[in-house]
Amino acid sequence: MGCDRDGIWSDTLFKLANSYGFSQVFYSINANKQSPLASALVYSNYKPIWLKMYKDTFWSMDPITRHCINSNMPLIWDHKTFKSRQEIQLHKTAQAYGLSRGIAFPVHGAHAEFAMLNLGMKETARPLSQQKLDEILSDWALIRDYVFESSRKFTQLQNHDLSEKSLLTRREVQCLQLAAEGKSSWDMAVVCKCTEATINFHFSNIRKKFKVSTRQQAIVKAMQFGLIFPEND
Repeated sequence: MGCDRDGIWSDTLFKLANSYGFSQVFYSINANKQSPLASALVYSNYKPIWLKMYKDTFWSMDPITRHCINSNMPLIWDHKTFKSRQEIQLHKTAQAYGLSRGIAFPVHGAHAEFAMLNLGMKETARPLSQQKLDEILSDWALIRDYVFESSRKFTQLQNHDLSEKSLLTRREVQCLQLAAEGKSSWDMAVVCKCTEATINFHFSNIRKKFKVSTRQQAIVKAMQFGLIFPEND
């Protein structure tokens, strides 16, 4: 995980977690634990619709998040962790997207950074023996620290690029979202009630602001910033 490209870095993390039986991964790193998730750098293989729901609605009420903010200890979680009506609804919704139980590892950095690594598995996954659980806790206590340290370079890159994110207009973000859904310039012109030339002009500006050469590269960068989300089947 010493690579300098965050896509390769995150794929390595997801594959490593899967080798331990965890099909779902959520990792976030923020400047401090008081900062909202919207300002965090997030890497996850959650389904996009669930990731958006979690970030927009559930993150602030999640007992896993609350534990990680207030503790340095890992949390082994399942349906019993979710006690209030809202929390129970959160867990039921998460189950529908392949998250039934797992282990969460908090990180509190030396410079007040806050990170959370949540490893989840489906309800149908084989239960872990105590011996296997102890091995996972031991291994991932070390992996967690390496994940945190190796991810800090991407946080620095993100902070450097925040100005690019803030430069986009609302219409430019709308064009990127429509493009991510597979819409052509003509389709977007119909939706936005303008000409194709106007749509192409928007994308010319987007490419300049994002310092990329193609529309697809702009879409990828917008997704990394959390500005847009891919279409779901």
